[in-house]
Amino acid sequence: MERDYPPRLRWLIASVFALTTPVLVGAVVSLGLREPEPEALFGAAVFGLLAFLADLKPVPLDESRMRSVSLAFVFVLAATVLFGWAYGVVIGAVSVTASQIVEHRPVRRLLFNGGCYALAAFAAAAPGLWLHSTDVLESTVWAFGGGALFVLVNVGLVCLAVSFYGGERLGALLIDNMRHAGAAFLTMASLAALAIVLWESHPGLLALLTGPLAALTLYQRSALDWRIANRAAHTDSLTGLGNLRAYELDLEETTDRSDEMGDGFCLCYVDVDSFKEINDTFGHPAGDAALSGLAKMLAAPEKGIRAFRFGGDEFALIIERPLDEARVLVEELCERVATTVFESDVPVTISAGIASYPSHAREIDELQRIVDSSLYAAKSGGRNGVRAYDPTARAIRSIDAQKQLAVRHTRLKVAESLIRLVDARDTYTGRHSQSVSELSAAIAIQLDLDDDVLAQIRLAGLLHDLGKILLSDEVLQKPSALSDEEFALVRAHPELGASLLLGLEIDPVDEWVRHHHEHWDGSGYPYGLSGEQIPLGSRIILVADAYDAITSARSYREAATPAEAIAEITRSAGRQFDPNVVAAFLSHMEQTDAAETRAGLESVLAFESDLAQRRLVA
Repeated sequence: MERDYPPRLRWLIASVFALTTPVLVGAVVSLGLREPEPEALFGAAVFGLLAFLADLKPVPLDESRMRSVSLAFVFVLAATVLFGWAYGVVIGAVSVTASQIVEHRPVRRLLFNGGCYALAAFAAAAPGLWLHSTDVLESTVWAFGGGALFVLVNVGLVCLAVSFYGGERLGALLIDNMRHAGAAFLTMASLAALAIVLWESHPGLLALLTGPLAALTLYQRSALDWRIANRAAHTDSLTGLGNLRAYELDLEETTDRSDEMGDGFCLCYVDVDSFKEINDTFGHPAGDAALSGLAKMLAAPEKGIRAFRFGGDEFALIIERPLDEARVLVEELCERVATTVFESDVPVTISAGIASYPSHAREIDELQRIVDSSLYAAKSGGRNGVRAYDPTARAIRSIDAQKQLAVRHTRLKVAESLIRLVDARDTYTGRHSQSVSELSAAIAIQLDLDDDVLAQIRLAGLLHDLGKILLSDEVLQKPSALSDEEFALVRAHPELGASLLLGLEIDPVDEWVRHHHEHWDGSGYPYGLSGEQIPLGSRIILVADAYDAITSARSYREAATPAEAIAEITRSAGRQFDPNVVAAFLSHMEQTDAAETRAGLESVLAFESDLAQRRLVA
């Protein structure tokens, strides 16, 4: 429902109506006092009908489609020049008001728009005091001069109304509208002059105007479509910030401009602290809302900051200020983010790394590398802060990094030892976690994942049941059905395992462990994620885990055959399992069966060949 108009806007509408009434009445009286002119009446009817049809389909000028121009301008202006001010005023008021009625516009809006067109047509007739439409040159001058007055009155009144309604500055609105529509109005004034010349030559020639009008409409719409497509290609859909491509182009342009002007700038990388935990605790919608809120805080063009989102929780800021000023701005930003209450009470802090061009680096690649290292230092130093690049701190950070790497390696070895203990205590027989790790890696190979992801999949498969270390032997080895309380404990093991991996900096392995019991249809746990919401690594581990579990003997049932396990997994594709992962699993199993068959056949042939040779010797 449209909100009520502010008092100033109601006053403006009343004023336009008050001005339009005597002008329109005067036009009607003037036409009534004249001797009927069939040619003028016919022409006015033609141009009025064309203006009405044109106003039903305005041409959009911007991505929001809130700005548009109406080709009715061409026909109202041409009628004013051809048949006089009275006809122009009546055609402008009636054609636009009629189109607004057809579109079910509110009464106040149709009265205002019709009045604006009537007053604009009246203003467009002013050059006729000195010029006459019978001369081609004078008609053309009148069309352009009258068109300028038409635009000045019409656009001015509309911008004034928008300013009163939305509180925007009138000057900015006028500049913005002329920037978007100026070229279109100039083209339409040319078309109005052409329409005048064609009509005075022969009314039937007006049909020749169809081509230029269609070309103008198609050009405006195609130009708008191009702008929309170009903006979409360079805009992050969630936050509305520029995306990675936009960042790369902007960084290159800023660097070139800096080289030409001799001015430096700063590059800053921003990362949301512990964003995965935010998603896991509050849910992905709350995480997305937090990213959108953060994006609005990052974008500050009035302070010389241009913000971009790479994807996930990673942002970049290009700040065209000296390093000291830029650092203060980012520090203020960090403090403001930390004290802001985001949707669903999500607590958000950010870490940032910043460096200056060209004082810290003369090449873009080097600049990005040192900014990334500064961000890493900020996160390693406790997060929720800013770290400016310091070349003297390289050696210290290198030593710290080596210490952290050693601690991480030790803790990872401990985790691998614990998982062997889990396998020994659980009711599986054999090396369950190792088997899941190897099968997960085999599935990843079928999915053509790169080597780094393959290594992460292998590790996640090995550690997927780490959380079971906190379960008692009574629960793990219970031969009968679990109670509700015991089952709840078992269902908690993915999150327990992920929590034990915190601090190892092995993202996204901990996330894959956390979600490896989520089902494709949303029936899994711990969060009931579904489809693509589930990380790919988790979907792979789920299939590998299920196959090894089905084919392993448990204390309460016998092991199923591989064929039975494959059939069960195939039946559950699209419900419990990702169909694409199942397809990769089946492809791997087919290759394995074929390899085992070939190996068996080669063994039999070798045995028969050896036996035949022994017989010959005997």
